[in-house]
Amino acid sequence: TADRNRAFDLTQCVVADVTNAAAYIVRAILQIRSAAWISQFTSLAVSDCWDKGSQKALCAADISDMVAAVTNGPAAGIATTSDCADLPDPLEEEKHLPMD
Repeated sequence: TADRNRAFDLTQCVVADVTNAAAYIVRAILQIRSAAWISQFTSLAVSDCWDKGSQKALCAADISDMVAAVTNGPAAGIATTSDCADLPDPLEEEKHLPMD
């Protein structure tokens, strides 16, 4: 019975725990990326809408763009585990959507 319980625990670890952890990492990364884009577009609005422009706002937009770009790689990589599956699970796909 102890061996069977341990085997079940290991199966849960691989199938559920690791998959769920990866899915929530993706969701967190997507939230960071969304915030970075908001920051970028706000900074660009400050620079573009002001008749004198703003070097600091352009710099902030560039940094925000880098944050958004860097966070896209891991999110895309982790998302491929379900997006590229032969038979994707619709419930797993929903975990990759932005949080409400």
